[in-house]
Amino acid sequence: MKTMKRDTDACWFVGLALMLLMTTGCGAQYKAMADAAQSELSPMTLAHDDRYKIRLHEALVQEQGFSGLTLAVQVFMERAYIVGHVDSQEQGAAVLQTARKVSGLRSVEGYLPVKKSPSPKSAESSTTSAESSTTSNALLKAQITEALALAPEVVKSRIHVEVLDNHVVLLGVVSGDAERQSAEKAAAGVEGVKGVTNWLLLPEKNYMSIRPHIR
Repeated sequence: MKTMKRDTDACWFVGLALMLLMTTGCGAQYKAMADAAQSELSPMTLAHDDRYKIRLHEALVQEQGFSGLTLAVQVFMERAYIVGHVDSQEQGAAVLQTARKVSGLRSVEGYLPVKKSPSPKSAESSTTSAESSTTSNALLKAQITEALALAPEVVKSRIHVEVLDNHVVLLGVVSGDAERQSAEKAAAGVEGVKGVTNWLLLPEKNYMSIRPHIR
């Protein structure tokens, strides 16, 4: 039985259990193939960036001070992006410092807001509040993904969306400025979005696919 192709859209997460989330199954395999066909990047670049995600994940896992954090990591054209809550500004700086020690990365950016201090309340209500926030972010992310699918000049499979406290972070490689701006406008127009960080990149010659793309 052939080993299934890893879904290149998977995010790496550093959590209490330090789990690496992977999508599996035939549906994921075909989705990965379809997304790769629409990517502005070459298959070699996609595979190379995926290896950097593994190395970056390993570097973050080895730091005991990051236990309990949930961080989404993406790498495009050897440029790394980390999104997630941290306990303090100092911890956020330490996360970026650790990431920048990964040899070969061209740059590291992070959207790492400090967790809001919970108001005095019972453990049960604190858990309920956290779950509510997670659900809210998930719903908003789904709405943004839907908006991207309807936006002119946007191929939504190229764009990774992260949402923290109603703030949106757009990641990926798009075809040009028109697609980049259209994606940001679509995300910003979703009700409930408080801000957008647009880290969408334009393809660089040495990383581009040489075959025609499905539009």
